[in-house]
Amino acid sequence: MSEKFYLPSDYREIDTDIRQEALRYHSLDGYPLTGILYLPPKKTPDVAVLAMHPRGDFARHYLAAGLPKSGYAFFGANTRNIHNDADAIHERLMLDVGAAVKLLRDRGFKKVILAGNSGGGSLMALYLHQSSKKPADRYDSAPSGDKIPLRETELPAADGFVIIAAHPGEGRFLLERLDPSVVDETNPTAVNPRLDMYDPRNGYRPMSQGPSKYSKDFLAEFRAAQKARCERIDRQCLEWSEESFYYRAKMKDPNATPAEKLRASRHGLQRRYIVIYRTLADPRYLDPTLDPSRRPLGSIFAYGGRDPVAANYGEGLARSMSARGWLSTWSGLSSRAELERTAPGVSVPALMIYADADTEIYEPESREIFKQLGSKDKTFVTLDWADHYLFPVGEGLKMKHPRERLFDEMIVPWLKQRWAV
Repeated sequence: MSEKFYLPSDYREIDTDIRQEALRYHSLDGYPLTGILYLPPKKTPDVAVLAMHPRGDFARHYLAAGLPKSGYAFFGANTRNIHNDADAIHERLMLDVGAAVKLLRDRGFKKVILAGNSGGGSLMALYLHQSSKKPADRYDSAPSGDKIPLRETELPAADGFVIIAAHPGEGRFLLERLDPSVVDETNPTAVNPRLDMYDPRNGYRPMSQGPSKYSKDFLAEFRAAQKARCERIDRQCLEWSEESFYYRAKMKDPNATPAEKLRASRHGLQRRYIVIYRTLADPRYLDPTLDPSRRPLGSIFAYGGRDPVAANYGEGLARSMSARGWLSTWSGLSSRAELERTAPGVSVPALMIYADADTEIYEPESREIFKQLGSKDKTFVTLDWADHYLFPVGEGLKMKHPRERLFDEMIVPWLKQRWAV
């Protein structure tokens, strides 16, 4: 393939013979949404691939450069939480995914294949999990208690699932990166040195000096403390959510005085947010003996090749979240958008692509997700020497570009074997 590929965040014009349609439509509960439909140069196929991410702009995704050239339509759609997931509720995002599937069905596509890239993997798996259930068996609320109308809404079915460099879920991902050495959620620099992976006494070496080495005992205590920190944050968010529901009920109390109702309305309408510091602490970033792979040291979130300690104390992930957004999206204990929960409910044909130089996603967890998929027709492939964004690493610089291999050797042959166009 001759296309030049770019990151979704650095998207540029693709081949001019690929037809593009900017679409505006609404979620199944009426929220305005947008996306771009990419079509082959001449013939409109009856198979479309749909990609979405909880917050990323997938309307400009590298899949748009290759799939239409191979005869398949590609729809890059965005959710209501594009670029800002501070109040993202995954259960409600099912209404966004469902609307995109419905739009494609209404356009005449007979087969709709969901593409889950990175955080889109757990998003799409949750949709497949929920849409395959009888309405009465679906979730009717978020972990915070907020009501979600999944039981009253038709969720159109999809026909296949492509999983590309996907982690087990945003909550699970963050759980393994929460810095357990935080001793005060309001103090971004207070540290328990015993649990600090960036303390030389625990095996840390600055990335510029080579790999770190962490002991089994340290890792066991570290992982347990990560879970304990997540539990503390969950308790705070649940408390705030319950407080809000209490005051909302008080607003409707016929025996409440006007002054009591005014006070209740102010408390009930208030959306509480939590600031979460230091969210880039995973020993696997610096100790390559842990879940070994072809990945380089460091993290994609430590931009510019910096030591992850810089991003841990810098911006990090999930910095500001509403209580309900945290519980549904970034909590590794409360979020339902976790492939361990949803993968067994996936029954459509599935292709899972693991990039073996990815600093964020590791083979054991990818293999476990694959094992748990309920699909009878499922395929696992490894994209050698590719990072999380499918750019070449190490020996990959001497090979055909990973994104070209993705299309030519993996996705397109898999699609053609099942849904020829």
